[in-house]
Amino acid sequence: MVVTVPVASVMADSARLMGPDGMLVFFAGVANGTMGPLDMSRVYLGNAQYTGTSGSSIEDQALVLAKAVGGTLSPDLNLAAVGGIDSGRDGMQAVLEGRFAGKVVIFPQISGVPLLGLDELAEKYPRIGEALGERGEWTPEAERILIETHAATADR
Repeated sequence: MVVTVPVASVMADSARLMGPDGMLVFFAGVANGTMGPLDMSRVYLGNAQYTGTSGSSIEDQALVLAKAVGGTLSPDLNLAAVGGIDSGRDGMQAVLEGRFAGKVVIFPQISGVPLLGLDELAEKYPRIGEALGERGEWTPEAERILIETHAATADR
C-alpha cells in the first residue's frame, strides 16, 4: 500500500487497513516532527513493514543509483545507528531529533540490543566492530554477526 497524502491522520488510517505481512510506504512530504498514531506492534506480531521516502525526483533517484553502481557513492556510509526491536521508539526519537548524521535501522528480529551509533556498537560488540568497513561503515558481515550474536545470546 502506498500513501501519497501528506496528512498524518490519513497515514494512520491507512496503517489500520494494511493486512498481515503488509508493507506501507509513506510517499508524501510531511513536515519533520509530524506525529501520527501507528501501531508498531504490527511489525513484530504480524511482520508488517513501514517505510518512507524523501520524495526525491526520479532524476535524483537515478543519479543516486548510478553513483552507487559506479562506486562513487556508498549507501553503507549512510547508515549511522542500529538497534533491536525494543529500541524502535528510541530510533524514531533519534530521527526526529536528528541525533545521527545518517540512517537508523531497527532490526525487528532481534531484541535486547539498544540503539547504538556504529562507533558505540563497535565498542560494545568488538567482533561486530572488526567486521565494519575500513571507514567504519556498515557491512553485510557486521549485520550477520549482529544477528548471529544476538540469536546465540537469546538461546542461552
